[in-house]
Amino acid sequence: MLADLMLRKADLHVHSRYSGLTRVSFLTFPDSISHPSDLVRMAEKKQLAVLCITDHNSIRGAIEAKKLASSVEIVTGSEIATLDGDLLGLFLTDDIPKGHTAEETIDAIHAQGGLAIAPHPFSSHCDSLGLKIMDLRLDGVEMFNAAHRDGYANEAAQKMSSHLDIAFVGGSDAHAPTMVGNAYTLFEGEGAEDLRKAILAKKTSYAGEMTPLKDLVWMTVTVTAELWKVLGLSLVGRPVNDGTECALVVSRMRTISKVVSLMGAMAFLVPPAPALVGVLGDQIHRSRSRTHFAKVTNGSKTT
Repeated sequence: MLADLMLRKADLHVHSRYSGLTRVSFLTFPDSISHPSDLVRMAEKKQLAVLCITDHNSIRGAIEAKKLASSVEIVTGSEIATLDGDLLGLFLTDDIPKGHTAEETIDAIHAQGGLAIAPHPFSSHCDSLGLKIMDLRLDGVEMFNAAHRDGYANEAAQKMSSHLDIAFVGGSDAHAPTMVGNAYTLFEGEGAEDLRKAILAKKTSYAGEMTPLKDLVWMTVTVTAELWKVLGLSLVGRPVNDGTECALVVSRMRTISKVVSLMGAMAFLVPPAPALVGVLGDQIHRSRSRTHFAKVTNGSKTT
């Protein structure tokens, strides 16, 4: 472990309202509705030195956050969907296109002077790189992701990656302001440039706590409520034009689709549905992750 003195905290994995959409059954939800300003305020409250905003396939949230005066330094990042699994690009200057191989995406990140990090590499429910991390020119691997409450995904990352000559980092994978800083990367120095140097020198560590289930339930309620609001306003002729993908998708929906989606969202918001869905989803993820962990770790013994 790094010495306790002179250490700063950086959250390397945070999502804002520009993170796109998530589909569940016939409903499409915003992945996050967090305003960049709210993320920055929470990072200040939790005394982070650096906040990396890593929206799905977009650097827009980080660019907005950089305009805010704050004691927290913002790193422009993105969680990029590759053909092999998700990749975090940090210290970016432009969007990295999705849909390419992990190798091509890493080359594109490095061409911008950025750093390539493998997020939740052994997740059972997120697109992840898995054992491919052994063969990629990565700068770091996420050993602790606070949103993966099952425990198995993080344990697999720590067990399978411990021998790699690479930076070990942590991130909250926050989809709501309350989640920011639940997990973080420790580094020596002051700000973003020192974080970059620490990752390149492989002199980072990670710490934090699992995101409480109540925060995940609240996050789901807020994104569902946002979907309900956008649908409702659109149906009464007052469409939302806030530049988010949710508003754009709703604007293109047929009226009948809006009505059906509105009813589905409303049913989810009625208590005790949010709590029941949260608990059930947590148990399903835990069960799937346990099976996935056994497959990954047992399979590695025979290769």
